[in-house]
Amino acid sequence: MSKVDKNIFFGAQKLDRASHLRERTAELAGMQEKHDCKYIPVYHGRHIYMNQHSSFYRRSKPFECESQCFLGLVGNQMWYSCPLDDEQAKKLEKEVGKQFSSLRRYALKLDDELAHIALYSRGLDLWQRNRRFCPKCGTKNRLSWAGHRLLCENNHEQFPHIEPAIIVLVTHGNKCLLGRKAEWPTYAYSTLAGFVEPGETIEEAVKREVEEESNIRTHNIQYFGSQPWPFPAALMLAFIAEAENEDIKVNDEMEDVQWFTRKQLKEMLKEGYVTISPRYTVAHNLIVGWLEEQDA
Repeated sequence: MSKVDKNIFFGAQKLDRASHLRERTAELAGMQEKHDCKYIPVYHGRHIYMNQHSSFYRRSKPFECESQCFLGLVGNQMWYSCPLDDEQAKKLEKEVGKQFSSLRRYALKLDDELAHIALYSRGLDLWQRNRRFCPKCGTKNRLSWAGHRLLCENNHEQFPHIEPAIIVLVTHGNKCLLGRKAEWPTYAYSTLAGFVEPGETIEEAVKREVEEESNIRTHNIQYFGSQPWPFPAALMLAFIAEAENEDIKVNDEMEDVQWFTRKQLKEMLKEGYVTISPRYTVAHNLIVGWLEEQDA
């Protein structure tokens, strides 16, 4: 089954990033004069949501900002994100009458393409703000390549940073393994997840993370799909795996890990004794996809 068939959120593909244009400053400027352009104000990864929150605020003229960051093309329409500073953000909020808000709150109200663009501009903005200075020499960075490269005073380059993370639904017969952390909302359970470590394959990361968090050993690891997740800079790599044992031992990271049968989980969800990850997460896709399968 393809990622589109699974309806993994934030995975729309209408936007052509046209990355070859990023360093062609003159060509981009010429295109801006001829094309319809949309400029999105971004402030610490947040946007202003309008029209009963079914879209985010953008306009057809640039904002005053450090750099217009070229996101790509949707047909002949050019899309830019515009990182605002504190003063610029406050001024715009007063002008529009709304505040900058998190994408998490409004993701499900956006269509796929707008959600994808919002997520893209969020990730780019957070990377830029978190890399103000060069990690090699400490001098200040400046934006280049239409917002996709940072260059310091000593010409050290940096490019957008992504942290790969695995997320896995572990099954054993007609049961699946779900866990929760203490800081999560009451009754919330989800699939197990963790970051890939240096020198590690993603399959090794699946085995290590699941065993660390639950004492469950896994095999028959199958790739499910991926989801961009800039909260702040992750890429979720989703898998389904089979368990070799059933005896759970929880580590300090998890508050609880349990096996759930399909019947048990459906009943607990219906009664409100358990909640699962929001519909815009790939964890939701993994769990609901398993629930909808015919009982083994």
